[in-house]
Amino acid sequence: MTISKQLEVRMKAKNLSIMTVESKAGLKTHAVRNILRGKSKRPSAVNLQAIADVLDCSVKDLLGAPEALQEDSQTLSLEEVLQEKYTSYDKAGLMPKVVKTVESLAQKQNKDLTVEQFLTSVREIYLHSLQKDPSKVDTDFAEWFMGLMVE
Repeated sequence: MTISKQLEVRMKAKNLSIMTVESKAGLKTHAVRNILRGKSKRPSAVNLQAIADVLDCSVKDLLGAPEALQEDSQTLSLEEVLQEKYTSYDKAGLMPKVVKTVESLAQKQNKDLTVEQFLTSVREIYLHSLQKDPSKVDTDFAEWFMGLMVE
């Protein structure tokens, strides 16, 4: 996952706007926006650390695993998956399993999610699980992702 995608996912999970992250991190206006838009190709370590602190993660988490950045030519891109018919991808009933997992984890972790946070969780966990193994929810990822959510 690219740094911009990591930022986007983590900001949504924390329900933080670009301006809020920039402000809390003590960064200049548009510092985060430029990273998200790809204008800042090599953000400084100081900026990344400040952003990571606001998002309660490490710089390593923001940079993502090197293997995650390599795309497999056999798999469809996210845009292609989102344009496909739901029934062609969910033959194993993954979506209802993801919804139940998100509900269960939210209850277990005492999270009172907004509708946006709930739907973001379902979307990210579904798409991740779909690429890993379409027949089951990636519970490790689900627990990690739900841990990012704020009350």
